[in-house]
Amino acid sequence: MPRTKFSLILAFSLALASSWFDPVRAEVPPLPVVTPVPSTGQASLSSAQRPGNEYFDLDKAGYTEREFYISGVAPAITSTGVVLFELPYISRILVRYPRDPAKFNGTVVIEPFNWLGELGTSWILNKGYLLRRGYAYVGYTISVSKPKIDPKTEGWPPDSLPANLNLDYMRSFDYARYALLGMYFDSDRFRRGDHADPFVPQAQGIGAQVAYLLKSNAPSSPLHDLGVRRVYVDSWSVQAQVWMDYLNQGRHQQWRMPDGRALIDAYMTGKMDFGELGGDTARIPRHMPDDVPFVMIYSQSETMLDARNGISAPTDSDHPRMRYYELAGVPHMNANDSEANATDDLEPDKQNDPACRYLYNDEPEEVLAQALLDRLDRWVREGVAMPRAPRMLRKGKTLARDPRTNNVVGGVRPPWIAVPVAAYMTDPETGCGEAYDTKLPYPAEKLRALYGSHDNYVRQFEAARDTLIKQGYLLPEDIERVKPIARAADFVSDAARGR
Repeated sequence: MPRTKFSLILAFSLALASSWFDPVRAEVPPLPVVTPVPSTGQASLSSAQRPGNEYFDLDKAGYTEREFYISGVAPAITSTGVVLFELPYISRILVRYPRDPAKFNGTVVIEPFNWLGELGTSWILNKGYLLRRGYAYVGYTISVSKPKIDPKTEGWPPDSLPANLNLDYMRSFDYARYALLGMYFDSDRFRRGDHADPFVPQAQGIGAQVAYLLKSNAPSSPLHDLGVRRVYVDSWSVQAQVWMDYLNQGRHQQWRMPDGRALIDAYMTGKMDFGELGGDTARIPRHMPDDVPFVMIYSQSETMLDARNGISAPTDSDHPRMRYYELAGVPHMNANDSEANATDDLEPDKQNDPACRYLYNDEPEEVLAQALLDRLDRWVREGVAMPRAPRMLRKGKTLARDPRTNNVVGGVRPPWIAVPVAAYMTDPETGCGEAYDTKLPYPAEKLRALYGSHDNYVRQFEAARDTLIKQGYLLPEDIERVKPIARAADFVSDAARGR
């Protein structure tokens, strides 16, 4: 065969082989403009210096926290993936990083702040782990001024509307700091199913620009001097759906680094049900990345909702890298990870309901989140695959429960489920109210029947902790944070185990 003809065939074959992705054709997001936020005399919203669940002694940990405006132009994208036009935006990022560059491990964890109070759920769950392992953290705002009809609260009773939604809340918190923030929103042009889309149309573009700013180590990046090598998305609850849109619509393949590498090196989404609002459910992104892992974490609450709606659990895979976890005895939210005092917010007819009395507040769910993030990091850096976990057992349109303990069967089983002192319920079963997952403590008679004595209970609980470490769902350094829940007195009287 003549050399010229062979060369043409070879070139054509190579083009076909690489047609799924061409780094030259991939789009590099624009860098946003970065401007330090001037001091207004108080700590910023979501600051780790403020009292509450986001607090951490950053000085003692050797960390710095700084806030910046970011501004630029980002596409406005519909829920079905159509780019209508590009518009300017002004947002903000809150950055935490080691003061000593030698302590930085090369990885930044990013998350959009929750539209309910600008909480950083990933930070709340993982802050201890992030700081002791040398990560940097960046939270960013994707919200709008309160529209005439807010799709996030459409249908809610007027007297139940939260006061901490949208940019208006941020301005009421610190007007001088947040008055100029603005992102596009139009409930007529942007729909999700039969509803106005509650997610900011520019959210995907803003997230990509934040990732590119950090991973490029551009001179304008707040982490330029550290030398960022990896960016992980760790996004929980409702805002995680923004990143599911990103993956579903193929943005991972579309927006890349200039050399063709991925902008994002790992995706972890937690406690969110994607697609229900628009009637288009998905548990695995339609455009799965084949070069980085994707992990989805469900609490018992979301798992129950999927069972009731007949939505099957996805299957784990190593090619592409995908893991799905159902955490037994973990709620959608509680006072430890959301600052919600749910029992005070119950409807009057529920406040005296025994099924609604005790939230899951003694159970340190954050240790599970930290262990999973650590295993995800090992999967990226060392190629050590994350463990595969059993699913919770479905029984028709609900979850099967062990008749001996009245707790769910299967899933990742922390010690408070493996060696329980209460039945862990979900709101679909109790009707206590949206996201109010509660537990029913066992009476002393049942505790004695299960364990005989408090000492036996403690021994079994501690053995369950060791098992969880071996399974990869608890880090050894967190073992002392997982303490037996029942007290000796609970075995002789019906003292409440819902403190």
